Amino acid sequence: MTAWSKLLVATTRLIDLHDSAHEPGSPFIQVTQEQRRGLRDGYWLDLGCLLLDYLLEMDFATNSAFVTQGRCLAHLRTAYPAHYGELSPDDLGFVINLLATPSELHFRQPGDAEARRQRSTKRTALIEKQGQTGQVRLTASGRQAVTLAGQVEDLLYSEYDAAKVLAALARGDFARIPDITNQILLAIRGLTQELRRVRENPTREGKLAALLDNQRHYHHALSTIQQTLLDARAQLVSPQLGERFAAWCEAQPDGEAWDLRVLSGAIGRVLTAIENLSRRLAELLADIAEGRIQSMGVVDFTDLARGLLAAPPAAALRDALVARLMPRPPRVAMPRPVSLIPLLESRRAEVSHAALVFDAEPGAAPEDPLLARFLEARGPALKARLARAPLALPEALAEGWHRFEEGDCLAQLLNTFVDTALLDARLRVGIEPQPFEVTLEDGRVIRGEVTPSLRLASAPLDVVSPSAATAKDEC
Repeated sequence: MTAWSKLLVATTRLIDLHDSAHEPGSPFIQVTQEQRRGLRDGYWLDLGCLLLDYLLEMDFATNSAFVTQGRCLAHLRTAYPAHYGELSPDDLGFVINLLATPSELHFRQPGDAEARRQRSTKRTALIEKQGQTGQVRLTASGRQAVTLAGQVEDLLYSEYDAAKVLAALARGDFARIPDITNQILLAIRGLTQELRRVRENPTREGKLAALLDNQRHYHHALSTIQQTLLDARAQLVSPQLGERFAAWCEAQPDGEAWDLRVLSGAIGRVLTAIENLSRRLAELLADIAEGRIQSMGVVDFTDLARGLLAAPPAAALRDALVARLMPRPPRVAMPRPVSLIPLLESRRAEVSHAALVFDAEPGAAPEDPLLARFLEARGPALKARLARAPLALPEALAEGWHRFEEGDCLAQLLNTFVDTALLDARLRVGIEPQPFEVTLEDGRVIRGEVTPSLRLASAPLDVVSPSAATAKDEC
């Protein structure tokens, strides 16, 4: 990846946030992987980055003078060999017009203590184009973008950042030291993550070869940074620097407390990270020298599955693999449903043209007509019974509330104990710590570890059923 690619990787999702039409406060927080429009071959992006790099070179050479598009075209044609086709002036004109057209950026900046003020800017054009001649040059935003792209953190050049710590100590600019050490720490952690990825996948983007070529330079940079920071930490204990630091602290605004231990801790974190990185680099080089790095890659199970489909393994190998992977004892084998969901959704989208509506209309007919008839016929009498005393489930079965229309409505009666809003909004469910067992006329046996009971909220709390009183006395 080039420096421009790393800059875009770090900012693409922020641009997606800026362009998002998501409603604030919406409960739908899942984000899908969107398909970006365009050719998706990197041609226009590569052309624009090459143009910006060339304009920065010309900005230094000509002292920010305008450059003709002909010179830009002649330079960019050297980046594209003849077998790619000659670079068209229209392609360059399109890139220039796009980079020279500003786009409004909306943001918020800190205001008073209560709110953040909304602001916007249109200074997003990276190229300035003359209207008459068509000559171009970098704008201030374009110059800043090229500079940021070139300042990608690299440990090989962080030794010069370590020297800034000594310069800050000499100048008495103590507030800059934590920022400088954090910049060095980011570069060290970046290389540490690259080493970890190389150990997991040795073929990753040729990074292994780059580490082998630069390992001597990495060791030299680490030793230089370590020695420089050790010298800086030694200066922190000198009496002269302590006096200058005390005077600097007194000149700081009220509320900002500084201590030399803050500076020493910032330097110490970098030294610890250097030791960890040196150990990881030494382990990686030892693995490469002994040939162990070739067996440390990540297995691509997709390619492995394709290979097994194309050429099945031998019977002995297959039996050994199944014996190792199958559960013991294998009772049932079911496919993983997650892998089938995309297929099922696409099939349903192809054959179904009806939209699902989850908002029920007021007054709609209930889905269970038997439950509706049961509540309409037995509901008033059941509420009158509950108004006198709470009703436990065994008592309801003994009193025959589950019999209706010369049939059995046991499921409908149980619904009133689960969904209390079916019978009355004031209905409440209580749980008594007493098991029960009821045998119905047809021989069915209903058991429960606890006994549920219904009562109306307006009923007095001291009115309980006989079974509930018995349960309380037994407890």
